[in-house]
Amino acid sequence: MKKVGIITGIKRIGFHIAKELLEDSWSLAVIYLSSEKEVERLKEYGEVLGIKADLSERDSYKAIVQKTFDVFGSIDAFIHLASPYFSTPLESLTEEDVKKHFLPIAEAFLFISKECAPYMLRNEHHIKGRIIAFGDWATNTTPYKNYSAYFLAKGALHTAIKVLAKELAPHILVNGIALGPTLKPPDFSQEKWNSYIEKTPLKREVSIKDVVELTKFLLRVESMTGEIINLDSGRHISGECS
Repeated sequence: MKKVGIITGIKRIGFHIAKELLEDSWSLAVIYLSSEKEVERLKEYGEVLGIKADLSERDSYKAIVQKTFDVFGSIDAFIHLASPYFSTPLESLTEEDVKKHFLPIAEAFLFISKECAPYMLRNEHHIKGRIIAFGDWATNTTPYKNYSAYFLAKGALHTAIKVLAKELAPHILVNGIALGPTLKPPDFSQEKWNSYIEKTPLKREVSIKDVVELTKFLLRVESMTGEIINLDSGRHISGECS
């Protein structure tokens, strides 16, 4: 029987993860807001249910999970990558800035996980479901300046991983991956990106292959929960960010 997953955030890193899982015979519900092209490309690799949803809208959470179950008949995994990322200098920070980060990053993760859990618990075997969230290496070490809303949301996400791991044990495993520089954002100059890479001890961006393989490991692991793994080319040991 095919495994079924829900994945949010498929424009960049999520696309590579989704492609690999589809090639491994998973069926996926892919949640998107403006990534129609990526959804259509993913359909070339396997069974894909595209669900357009704004994760800033609380009404979307339950509908996403229900539609996935209605179409595929089961849910084995939830992978959360959706993450707005834009500068919010403290002097101009607004409540709207906080909401635009917190709702899709942290609140959506919490409530989609909550909605997934009852369906996962219907599955056979002792481990009935796995949940993975993507955080940020700097959240627990040295958050950098002018991204206060982003880091507040990621901090809540990291806490939610641990909270849900305890709440959903022993049958559902919840873990996180705290990424460092992985794929150059389209709005970054090559010079700016190179400066990020130079701050890593390994002097290289995080391999997308490593991201995919670690995700697949967490979808197989049976004795790890509540863990947040740094995958950042060693960036977390390099010291303070600017």
